[in-house]
Amino acid sequence: MPELRSEVLKALAAWRPNGHPVSTLYLDVDGRRYPRHQEFVLRAQEVCHRFRHEAAAAGLGREATRLVECDAGRMRTFVEEEFERGRTRGIALFCSSGAGLWEVVEATRPVRDRAVVSTEPHIGPLEALLETFRSSCTALVDRSRARIFLTELDRTRERTDVFDEVPGRHEQGGRAQARYRRHVEDHVARHLHRVAEVLLRLFQDGEFDRLIVGGPDEAVADFERILHPYVAGRIAAKVTLPLSASVAQVGDAAREIEERLEAEREAAVVERLRAGAAAGRQALLGLDATLRALGDGRVDTLVVPAGVEAPGSRCDTCGRLWVSRSSCASCGSPLTAVLDVVDTAVATALRHGCRVETISMLDPDAVPDVGALLRY
Repeated sequence: MPELRSEVLKALAAWRPNGHPVSTLYLDVDGRRYPRHQEFVLRAQEVCHRFRHEAAAAGLGREATRLVECDAGRMRTFVEEEFERGRTRGIALFCSSGAGLWEVVEATRPVRDRAVVSTEPHIGPLEALLETFRSSCTALVDRSRARIFLTELDRTRERTDVFDEVPGRHEQGGRAQARYRRHVEDHVARHLHRVAEVLLRLFQDGEFDRLIVGGPDEAVADFERILHPYVAGRIAAKVTLPLSASVAQVGDAAREIEERLEAEREAAVVERLRAGAAAGRQALLGLDATLRALGDGRVDTLVVPAGVEAPGSRCDTCGRLWVSRSSCASCGSPLTAVLDVVDTAVATALRHGCRVETISMLDPDAVPDVGALLRY
């Protein structure tokens, strides 16, 4: 199964189903919430049942609805009998029985459960994941060698190896020893400058957002002093790893740091949300108020606790979302029931260019309700 990366999404975006419906299933398989296999299997069965409702809401005919039901059955069978979780915390399944599409994408980040029937693969949530979780670079350096690794979500690869022949010590004393020492230090400085230039080039090419540095303390300190300010400003953490570390060890360390930083960022968003809502300044809490702000175009960041769901409705005319109404309070048009108005709000926010912050790294009680940071 392919890992989540931009090339996979580009291929899905370019897929042409030739008029056949495309079914997309997102499933949270995070072991912290669903430690047993049967727990996320039951969730998959529940979410797959939504495909019939989605097909009806899309106004599909009998044959198209039959194809969607075939899609749902194949997805359910995959989760029940074929899927092995391992380190995966979220999966996205794309299926079109009529067009021959079957793709499974794994991510080491959780996703919100959802079932979508459309004319194309629903890749918005995966795009949001790629945008939210920054790529990182790990540079392990000493006085004569460097190894550089790039990590994007769940994939780590070694980009280059920088090695310089730095002379060793010699036993002469006096002026000869001083000259030789200066000679060695000059080689070390040139080596570290070369590594710094490689990192600057990678950063300018957009290869990473955050930098993690490791190695002997003296070498790291010298290295930090010569980094370009653009790159030095991206240092997020330091690690204790030998230069002989494996790619897997580097990847594990990078992901651990990324999760810690993500938890800190989520905590900051929650604090900003709570403080702003309490003071009535450009933030609000509560699903009903959030949906109204989303319909008014005021939402900058939609904040959604992982696992929160609620039934609701959507206006057939203006597209506004409501928790519980008989008709649209904005235009008076009839409403269509939606199984999960929170999920629909997430999709709407992504279409409108809003950021979506799913609170998944914190305690579930950290933010008990849907909320929003507002543009005005």
